[in-house]
Amino acid sequence: MSEFIEVYVVNAFVADNKGGNPAGVVLNSAHLTAKQMQSIAKELGHSETAFVSPSKKADFRVRFFTPTNEVDFCGHATVGTFSTLFKNGKIEAGDYKQETGAGVLGVSVSPEGRISMEQTLPKFGKEFAADELASMLGLTVEDILATGLPVKAVSTGLFDIIVPVTDEAVLNKVSPDFAAIKKFNKATKTGAVHVFSLTPAESDISARCRNFAPLLGINEESATGSAAGALASYLHVYQGGGKYRYLFEQGENLNRRSLIWASVEPDGDDITQVSVGGFSDKPQRIPFRIEEATE
Repeated sequence: MSEFIEVYVVNAFVADNKGGNPAGVVLNSAHLTAKQMQSIAKELGHSETAFVSPSKKADFRVRFFTPTNEVDFCGHATVGTFSTLFKNGKIEAGDYKQETGAGVLGVSVSPEGRISMEQTLPKFGKEFAADELASMLGLTVEDILATGLPVKAVSTGLFDIIVPVTDEAVLNKVSPDFAAIKKFNKATKTGAVHVFSLTPAESDISARCRNFAPLLGINEESATGSAAGALASYLHVYQGGGKYRYLFEQGENLNRRSLIWASVEPDGDDITQVSVGGFSDKPQRIPFRIEEATE
């Protein structure tokens, strides 16, 4: 026996309603097994697919699957999920809680449809030598060292290795060795390598970014919400803490320009809240049939 399930594809973190990062969203997933969720995520083929079900701890439980495995949290799929719920009339503008593998996190929906999501408080992990990353990114060591900023593992839900480079030209010339990155992420228990270049002070954009996560089945991603929270926390700490609001651009190398807002709330030397937000385009429902779950 088989049945139709409610599956959507939506682009999150769009810029002027274009570009963004596609995510799958399955709204009626309470009866699905983890194996079925993984199978659906693989068949859809997007970097993440979110599965929504009731929760005893929050308004919704949301599980996130890449084409290869389940992850604790996904930023762009969260934006896509709550935008899909909102644009389908299943929720109104307001504040909500989602139960995720990273914990119970807040999500706000504005009347205009902008989704802002709370991320876990930042964890700062190991610092890496520039030469460990330069070769796998096709860069010179000086391309990284000249920034004066560290190469650092940071998590606001998932650990990314944050790699600064000197300018946009260097960012554009990054030539990733995906096999080496995958091996390095696995060895260091991190999920991705997030490369960024700061922009001129007069720009509305705080930094331009590229994200590589072959270990998670994503060679390069056009918008990465979890990494945006990590990068905002990193910049707040290593640039002196003078700025609390950031706008990141990602995906131009993939012809899918994306814009991601991120903010940190400080209390002295501590960061007490991290939020990331953006807009999605209109969710597209796709026909999808699956064999019924069995215990």
